[in-house]
Amino acid sequence: MTVSDLAARLSHEGWLAEHVGNERPTAAETAQLAYHLYELRGRQNGHELEDWLLAEQELIQHYWLVADQSAAE
Repeated sequence: MTVSDLAARLSHEGWLAEHVGNERPTAAETAQLAYHLYELRGRQNGHELEDWLLAEQELIQHYWLVADQSAAE
């Protein structure tokens, strides 16, 4: 499962809000995805900032994709 797949799955499970355009993910959403990244890595410590930044980046991309798909419909 890729990080993007995980963001999409969390969105469908109701963990992520439906953002549009240039809105940023909330800290709670970023923390949720960052924690999943930590678990995927086997709970190895020392990658907190990397997990946080990757989670934030993936969520922003995910929300842009959702907004583009909504606009196309």
